[in-house]
Amino acid sequence: MSATDDSRVHEPFRIAIVGGGLGGLALAIGLIKHGIDVHIYEAAATFSEIGAGVAFGPNSVRALGLIDKSILRGYRKHATFNEDPKRQHTFLSFRYGMDSRNGNGKTCGDLIMHMEDDQDMDKWTGTRTRSCIHRARFLDELVQLIPAGITSFGKALTTMEHLLGEESDVNSVLLHFSDGSTVTADAVIGCDGIKSKTREIILGNNINPKFTGEYAYRALIPRDAALKALGEELACNGQLYCGYGGYIITYPVEHGELTNIVAVRRKDGATWEDSQWVVPSTKDEMLRDFEGWHPAIIDLLSRSWVQGKWSLFDLQHSAKYSEGNVCLLGDSAHASAPHIGAGAGMAMEDAFILSNLMSTVRDQAELQRAFQAFDTVRRPRTQRVVKYSMLAGLAYEFMKEDVRDDLSKLQTDISARFKWLWHEDLEAQLLRAKELMK
Repeated sequence: MSATDDSRVHEPFRIAIVGGGLGGLALAIGLIKHGIDVHIYEAAATFSEIGAGVAFGPNSVRALGLIDKSILRGYRKHATFNEDPKRQHTFLSFRYGMDSRNGNGKTCGDLIMHMEDDQDMDKWTGTRTRSCIHRARFLDELVQLIPAGITSFGKALTTMEHLLGEESDVNSVLLHFSDGSTVTADAVIGCDGIKSKTREIILGNNINPKFTGEYAYRALIPRDAALKALGEELACNGQLYCGYGGYIITYPVEHGELTNIVAVRRKDGATWEDSQWVVPSTKDEMLRDFEGWHPAIIDLLSRSWVQGKWSLFDLQHSAKYSEGNVCLLGDSAHASAPHIGAGAGMAMEDAFILSNLMSTVRDQAELQRAFQAFDTVRRPRTQRVVKYSMLAGLAYEFMKEDVRDDLSKLQTDISARFKWLWHEDLEAQLLRAKELMK
């Protein structure tokens, strides 16, 4: 019997998913596949995603196929890869984004390393080591797999209360929404992002996102302009440019028709006081932040940038991801900075584990055990991703204390982190969670 096979018949129960982003939709598809009654409650008026490109490594793409092969098929339709055949196993090529200051003679654009997957674990997915997709395209593919009538929009969660069963101590949950409506469910899964109301309700106000000290500028560049400024090698394959106090990442999306640029800047001791996490900015401010950086990229950024500044937050903590029959998934539990391209992928891994665990639940009483097993197997890995993402940012910015701008140490540091991320055995993780439920 494989990790996903289970012949037991469960009693009907209803699951409320709070949040209709990528993680919530992937989970819903997995639950529906196993015949579980699910309803999605989304605060917005329609399904939507913020941002342009999102990168998936080998572990993330495998998770898509493990949830449901139809998700992987939809993903492949829009996935963009490195165009150079020699870079099919390369996740990113790391380069100097500015001249080295340590006397090693390295200058802007010089190669640091090609970060490659030496295990070639992406064969059955039909993808490559690095694949990128426009968030809106991926969302559209997921939405097509959601049956009509199982989503309610304009449902912003305000409070929840547990209701005691008449003949047992098993609780159901009454959810209250800002429009005055209520709904009862046997269990609730919060997929409502880094600002999760579900998390606030079950964990209190002591688990909050923290500003990483970094902010980013973004741009989407048409193919012809990127090719003219950067050349084919740099424009058509993923690159990450390291520098003192920041880094810039570039990669193709939309089958190479656009190049996504994200320029990240760290300021020592900086705080973020604004209630809005995206604030207006000026071209002069952006140019001051990246003075001395790769001139062709900064020129592209200055001509096509989205006029704003994105603050970066993460969510590192040791609290459990579940309380009773309420559970957290994705960014609501473990939002990370984007530095290793793992945030969306962790939500996909979560969705695979949790949907398959819940397929083994025979009655309401086992729901809590499923959530506890999910927390036990997922919290260590996902919280390590939060930590590793933070450390990766410091490394790219030549600010990690034990690495700084030492080229050989930087190569070792980067490689170890990505290989740990990519080579997780998710099916073994699921088997362990099922054993815990017993």
